[in-house]
Amino acid sequence: ANPEWPMAQVVFADLASERLGKELDRMQELPSVRGVRQIVGRAPEEDRATGTNELLDDPRFVEGLREVGRRGLSFDLQLIPELYGAMADVLSDVPGTRVALCHAGSPHDRTRGGLAAWSGGLRRLSELPQVSAKLSGLGMFEHDWTRESVRPVVEVCLEQFGAARCMFGSNFPVDSLYSDYRAIVEAYECLVPDEARLAVFGDTAAAFYGLGEMRSGP
Repeated sequence: ANPEWPMAQVVFADLASERLGKELDRMQELPSVRGVRQIVGRAPEEDRATGTNELLDDPRFVEGLREVGRRGLSFDLQLIPELYGAMADVLSDVPGTRVALCHAGSPHDRTRGGLAAWSGGLRRLSELPQVSAKLSGLGMFEHDWTRESVRPVVEVCLEQFGAARCMFGSNFPVDSLYSDYRAIVEAYECLVPDEARLAVFGDTAAAFYGLGEMRSGP
């Protein structure tokens, strides 16, 4: 095994937990930990059943976001377009925490109207300078995706966030259910303009997660 891998990790943490501080202390004993992740919204029906959508109304979650930022960690955010407005309100009060919006904000409704609503809501998040977007996981929302079917998502993200706040993610092994790694990479290489490739395929993530730097403990 290569002792230098993984170079960086994003690990799960319940930001509303009363034990968050102690959990983060333990996580940060690993120099590779750069951030934490928690699903706020995956699908409307599931969110109502699990209560994850209620996190945005929980002051413990908001304080947890602040604590993550105070520690120099980032937050990987997965949520659905229906929650963009509420999330933007929360993040506007937590400017010190860097956020990576997973899977381009989960555009699960791929109809023309659904994509229009996604794009409109996404702009509010893109106006927050601490938020970056991950171009990843689109196969979860369209199992038979093609390069052209995901083009609008990639183009909107690049237009709204700019290449300096967009980063490619394979979402493997999950997306291996719908495609192979080569097909995903080749599709994104074709969709991302030449002048944006260095940022999207490396520089943005390197800056966001501090790749190439090894963190000390808390």
